[in-house]
Amino acid sequence: MEYTVVYDTYVEIPIRISKSTPDEARAKRLERWPKEAGLSQSLGEGGTFMDLVKSFARDYELETGERGWNITSQDGRISIKMEWKLLRNGEQRGAAKMEGEIPLTPAEEGGNMVYTAKIKYSIELDNDVLAEKASSDVVEFNL
Repeated sequence: MEYTVVYDTYVEIPIRISKSTPDEARAKRLERWPKEAGLSQSLGEGGTFMDLVKSFARDYELETGERGWNITSQDGRISIKMEWKLLRNGEQRGAAKMEGEIPLTPAEEGGNMVYTAKIKYSIELDNDVLAEKASSDVVEFNL
């Protein structure tokens, strides 16, 4: 199966944590952030990434499957990879992906430490699914 990217955007999202938060608690919060808040960030008029994924799934008659996460902390940053399978009849026909990092070098802003999550959101669909949708949306005229 060959896939085509149908949605792709890059965003930088500030994560504010109080300076008074202990280092260990701050690190745990940053590691939890992708799963707790990463999918619900506003991406403009299309809503959140979760909204967009559900909209694409509905439009292309797909179901959302499992989300696979890989979050690691090393070399002064938290690396994030998530793949959310898009299925039809139990077979993967696309994927929604979130990839990026949170550098562990914050800026200071008032009473907060501000970390910047650098995230790429994308959705890719099987070319056959795209072709089916294109042909089903064609209106037939008989003269």
